[in-house]
Amino acid sequence: MILMLICLFFFFLCLLFPEISGEGVRRGLSLSFTQVIPSLYPFILLTTLFKALSHDSRYARRLSLFAGFLSGYPLGAKVVAEQYDGGLFTPRAMLVICNNPSPAYMLSFVGLESLGRPVYGLQMYAAILTGNLLTGILISCFSSRKQSRPAPTVLRAQSAPSKMSLTDRVFQDTFETIVRICGYILAAAAAAAFIRRIPIFPPLIRAVLTGCLEMTAAVEFLAPMDLPPALKLPLITGIISFGGLSVFAQTRSMIVHSHLSIKKYMTDKAIASAIASSIMYMLLHYII
Repeated sequence: MILMLICLFFFFLCLLFPEISGEGVRRGLSLSFTQVIPSLYPFILLTTLFKALSHDSRYARRLSLFAGFLSGYPLGAKVVAEQYDGGLFTPRAMLVICNNPSPAYMLSFVGLESLGRPVYGLQMYAAILTGNLLTGILISCFSSRKQSRPAPTVLRAQSAPSKMSLTDRVFQDTFETIVRICGYILAAAAAAAFIRRIPIFPPLIRAVLTGCLEMTAAVEFLAPMDLPPALKLPLITGIISFGGLSVFAQTRSMIVHSHLSIKKYMTDKAIASAIASSIMYMLLHYII
């Protein structure tokens, strides 16, 4: 019922203010075609191929996990849900550790394009990875080792007899993943466009609310603001580490066929986000 009311609310907003929703969709399309697809498509294709070829090969599965770790949201979640078979960390902890922004996103878009200093992107990336790792260690220490492992999934085309070749199945699965990711980005970008126009909130509050929906829109909103680095950089770090509802929806679509819980993941990412922001604050004040 609540979800229906929210949908109706945004439906009437789009009817009353089509220029704002159109602006948000255009921003989402630009993000999808200029950043998301160019950066994620090769890695989604390769990890999907690793999955199809791995069978019982632990080496191939670990190679896929490493690729997912470096590839950015939500590919880390995809490879953990499909291929992680246990080890030092629990599956729940591994989901937090592997599902990160990509180093290219942090260095190029955040550091260079948004903030004008690639070193800021590198520092934030280090803080995010450290926050995720510390959160993963805490989860593994306090969670039961007997929790269910993620159920391995297979390419949808393999579940029934088919004349499709291996490459056809890999490309189909890759395309479906890209479409899901971009669909969530477009929806979040449209909603974020309305939040950015709310006049009753100061710009900083609107930026934080935007970050709760879509992290890239929040970075674009925060970067030009005249804020001290001690506030701006930890805030951006926390928003990117958290990911927002767009990343959560993308992650859920990747783990929906496993035993991993999106609710627990959201709680874990909130903890990791707080740790990452604190680390970035300490880097600025006591180390740099």
